[in-house]
Order: sequence, then C-alpha cells, then structure tokens
Amino acid sequence: MLISRLTALLFVAASFPSFASPVFNPSNGHYYELHTFTDDWRLDWSEAKAFAGNLTFEGVNGHLATVTSQEEDDFLWHVLAAQGSFLGGFDVSSYNDETGLWQHQAWQWVTGESFSYGNWLPGEPNHWQDGSAETPDNEDYLMYWWPVASDNGRWNDTNLDSSEMTDSGIRYTARGFVVEYAPILTPPVHAPLPASAWLFASGLLLAWRQRGKTA
Repeated sequence: MLISRLTALLFVAASFPSFASPVFNPSNGHYYELHTFTDDWRLDWSEAKAFAGNLTFEGVNGHLATVTSQEEDDFLWHVLAAQGSFLGGFDVSSYNDETGLWQHQAWQWVTGESFSYGNWLPGEPNHWQDGSAETPDNEDYLMYWWPVASDNGRWNDTNLDSSEMTDSGIRYTARGFVVEYAPILTPPVHAPLPASAWLFASGLLLAWRQRGKTA
C-alpha cells in the first residue's frame, strides 16, 4: 500500500510543470528562469511567449530570453543548462513559387533588440522539410539544440511546437523555454537643494558682486 501511494505521488508530481527559481546573471544584471515541459504540460513557441509575458519578478515583466552576446549565451548554456529550450527569436517565412522552397526573411527578437549576434549550428537555420509530412509547420522559431554540438554552435530553427513526425509517431525536440527578466533602468533622482542652501549661495553671489564694484 505504501509503495502504491508513493508511486501515485511521484506520478502526480511528474504531471506538474517544472518552474525553476530565477537565476541572476552578473554580466548584465538580468535574471533567467528555466521552465520545463512535462507529459501533461507542453506549450508551443507562441504559447510560451504569452506565458513568459504574463510572469513578473521583482516588478519586472518577463519575456522569452533574447541572446545578444557570447557572455549571455554561455551563461544560459553552462549555468542555466538551457539545452533544448525555446528562446525569444522568430522569423517570417515566405514560399518561393519559382524555386518551390521556403525562404527565411529576417530573424528578430521578441523585444525588438538587434539580432546582430548569432550562434547557429552548422547549416542552420535550414528550414528542414518545411511544409512536408516530417515538418508540417515552418521552422520560424529559435531554440537551443543539445550538448552534442555545443562547440560548433548551439542554435536551431524549429517549428511552432518543435515537433517532427517519425515512424513511431510525433516527437518533440524542445523540452522547455527560458524566461528573462531585464531590470528597468531609471536615471538617478537628485534631491533638490534645501532653501537654506539657495539663500547661502545667493548671499555669496551678492557679496562677490559688491566686492567687484568696490574694487
């Protein structure tokens, strides 16, 4: 009976999504949170984007992580262990009737930041089998791939729910997503000088002017 209850508890616990606590990145002052899918809780990229946008940490709204430097990339890969996770990059594809191929247009970040840094796997983004039975949706979304390729690039383009069709059925390649919390930087507020300080300064200025007239 005890074994049965423990088994039931483990099953229930495994059914809930895994929400890690935010981890601080000292190189840019941002916090990152890894969310892991389960058999009973899985989001596609758009759903993960909406989910991240509804989260807050220390008064700051979250968003799918944007990776704009090597330092940030290394932090997510080595410290957060974000392999196999959705990131906040996306593309808009178009179909070329002349070539019969789907073409990438311009990769973007969900925050509107410049997409100037990249760490693609060799040959990626490749729009693998877009629109085919193997990949029903276009590969317009960014994810981290798996550790085997960490030294030669980490990024992979994938379709909306990171799925592919195999002989044994559907297979998902993304295991979760990364949420980023960027602090809101505000300029320092300088306290106004007290009235006595203004009076003192005015007195000095008046004395200096009187001295100039008598000199």
